Amino acid sequence: MPVIINVIFTTIAILVSVAFFTLLERKLLSYIQIRKGPNKTSIMGILQPFS
Repeated sequence: MPVIINVIFTTIAILVSVAFFTLLERKLLSYIQIRKGPNKTSIMGILQPFS
C-alpha cells in the first residue's frame, strides 16, 4: 500500500513540475520576443495590424 501512495505522489510531483517549467519557459520566451505594439509606436503603429 505505501508503494502505491509513493508512486502517486511522485507522479503528481512530476506533473506539477512539468507544468511549472512550461509556464516559466513561456514567460522567458515572451521576454525575448517583446515588441512594441501599435499603442507605443505613435502614428506609424496604424499600419502594424496590416503587416
